[in-house]
Formats: sequence, structure tokens, C-alpha cells
Amino acid sequence: MTPRSDAKVSADALRAELLKLCTLPAIAYTIAGIWALTALLTIALVNAGQDGGDALSGPVAAGFVVLGLLPITSEYQGGQIRTTLTAVPRRITAYGAKVIALLVITLPVAGTTVAVTALIDGTADARAIGYLTITTVIAHATGTLIRRTVPALVGLLAYYFIIGPLLQGRTSAAKYLPDSTNWMTLAVWAAGLTALAILAFRSRDA
Repeated sequence: MTPRSDAKVSADALRAELLKLCTLPAIAYTIAGIWALTALLTIALVNAGQDGGDALSGPVAAGFVVLGLLPITSEYQGGQIRTTLTAVPRRITAYGAKVIALLVITLPVAGTTVAVTALIDGTADARAIGYLTITTVIAHATGTLIRRTVPALVGLLAYYFIIGPLLQGRTSAAKYLPDSTNWMTLAVWAAGLTALAILAFRSRDA
């Protein structure tokens, strides 16, 4: 294919992935749930005299895990992945479009989530946008590797809310784990898991 036709295929693939995300009811429900939960938790924390920014962890972060998982696992479990690969046989192009489309959706959702907290609490940490976005990317890569929603969701939630917190403060290695707040660590985990996901997506049968 010529460079121009390659670019057209990539653009078409991206548009198709964005359309999927915008028309998948579960995604819309997840986003609405994230915003509603953020508002409720922030109000509760502020009324209790605590930092409203703490609402961006816990259940809200879990919402972004779901946001990352659903697009890829639902496609595998519903069999739509075969249609995707028929339309875009180049698997790296197809997967790249999925990741970019997810970022296009996730960044404004994360930004709005932080803004909701800021409106209620009066303060905001813009770094939370990056943390929530990277959490979504990690969840998407994990979903690609596992390909089933429930096992991937249970595994990620167990790590983020049970295993990770238990390890924090108990071992110096915890700073290298994917729930770390260190940006370099988060970037390495996101890049590494995405690379593994690309290899799996490229080599495995649909």
C-alpha cells in the first residue's frame, strides 16, 4: 500500500473505533456513572471535612478500569473482533486505532471528572487526569491479554484495591508497581503492557 492509502486506512480505522465507543451503551453508562459517583463522593468528603480530591481514587478509579476494559473485552466476547479484523487486516493498525480512540474519549472524561471535584471542593490536582488516563490504558491492555471482562475486572480490582494497598509501605518495591504515583513508573507499565497487548493481538487467533 502507498503511504497515502496507509494513512487513509488508519484514519478510517480510527473513525470506526471512535464510532464504536460513542455508540456503545455500556461506555455511556460508565462515563455517566463515573461523573455521578465523583460528585457524590466529593460532596460526602467535603461535608466530612476531608479532602474532596480523595474522591478521585477508589470507586472513581475503578470506573476508569471499567472504561478501559469494556471496549476490547466486549468486542472479543461478542465476536465483533472478527468483523474489525476483516475491515482492517493490519492488526497493528487496528490496535493502534483502538488505543488512540480510547485516549480521545478518556482524556476529556478524566478532565471533566477532575473538574467536577474542583467545582465542589474548590481545588484540583491536574495530575489526576494523567493518572486516571494511564489507569484506563493499563486496563485496556490487560483486557486485550485476558479477553474476558469478568476475570480481567476481578484481577485488576483485586490488585488496585487489595494487593496494591497491602504492598504499599511494606516493601520498597511497591514504588515500581502500577498503582504508584510516580509518572515514570506509570508510563513504563502502560507502555510495557500495551506492547505485550500488541504482540498478543497480532499473533493470536480472533
